Amino acid sequence: MDRSMDVALWRSRFREHLQLGHYSPRTVAGYVGELGALFAFLAERGVESLGSVTREVVKEYRNHLFYLESRGSRLSSTTQNRRLHAVKSFFRYLVEEDFLLIDPAARVNPPRTPGALPRVILSEPEAARVLEAPDVSTILGLRDRAILEVLYGTAIRNSELSSLTLDAVDLARDELRVHCGKGGQSRVLPLGEEAAAWLEAYLVRSRPLLVRVPQEALVFVTWRGLRFTRGGLSDVVRRAAREAGVTKEVTPHVLRHCCATHMLRHGAGLRHLQQLLGHALVTTTQRYTRLETSDLRRVLRRCHPRERRQRS
Repeated sequence: MDRSMDVALWRSRFREHLQLGHYSPRTVAGYVGELGALFAFLAERGVESLGSVTREVVKEYRNHLFYLESRGSRLSSTTQNRRLHAVKSFFRYLVEEDFLLIDPAARVNPPRTPGALPRVILSEPEAARVLEAPDVSTILGLRDRAILEVLYGTAIRNSELSSLTLDAVDLARDELRVHCGKGGQSRVLPLGEEAAAWLEAYLVRSRPLLVRVPQEALVFVTWRGLRFTRGGLSDVVRRAAREAGVTKEVTPHVLRHCCATHMLRHGAGLRHLQQLLGHALVTTTQRYTRLETSDLRRVLRRCHPRERRQRS
C-alpha cells in the first residue's frame, strides 16, 4: 500500500493534530475513527493515494453515506453530517500540512439537517421535582443533587460535566470554566445560588468520601471514585426522574434544553443563551429554545387582531 494511504500513520498524525487543537476526547475519537471508514471506501474505489482523491471522489463518499444502512435503517442526516465533517476536517488538515495543494472536500456540502429538537420538555414544576428527588442525607444523594442542579442551572453538556476539574470551579465568583468544550471552544458559566450551594455542599461533605486518591482532579466521581461515563451521568438523571414520578424520558440533554427554554420564557435573550450554551451560531440556539404550543396559543389570543376584535 502507498505510504500516503497508511491508515495507522494518518490516524496517529490526525489524532495529534486534533489534540493540539484542544478538541474534546469524544470529538477526537469520532474524527479519527471515521478515517477507517474513509480509507476502506477509497480502497474499494481503487484510489491508491490521498493525492488522487478528487472532489468527485469526496462527493461519492457523501452519497455513500446517504445510502449506507445501520441496523436496518439509513443513517440520519445528523450522522451523515458529522461523518462528512470529520472527512472535511481531515483533508483541511492535509492542506495545512502542505501534503495536498488543493482541498478536494472544500466545496462538498454536507446534507442539510432538520432543526431537530429534543422530544421531551419538562414543565418548570416537573424540573423542580427531578432536581429535588435525590436523598441528600446520603453521600450519593448529595452528589446526585449537585449534578442535577449544575446540569439544569448552567446548561452544561454531559461530556463537559464529566470532565470538569476542580481548578475550573470558582465558588468565590460563582463560576465554572469549561475548557475545550464542543468544537474546542472554552467558556465561563455563571452558577446560580441553588447550583452553587449544592455544588459547595457536595465538595465539602460528599466528594472527600468518594475520591480514592488525594490527587484526583475531577469534580464528580462515581461511588468507586472513577470518572463518570456519558451513560453514567444519564443514569443519574433517569433515576432522579423515576424517583420524582416523572414518566418522561429525561436525560442530561433534556435538562440542558429545559434550562434554555425556561430562561427564554422568563425573558432571556438569544445572544445570552447562545453564550451560555456554547453555540457558534445563534441559529443553533434557536433550535434549543422552542416555545411550547400552549405559550404560542396564549400569545396569539392576546396579540392577534382577530382575537382582540372578538374580545372588544
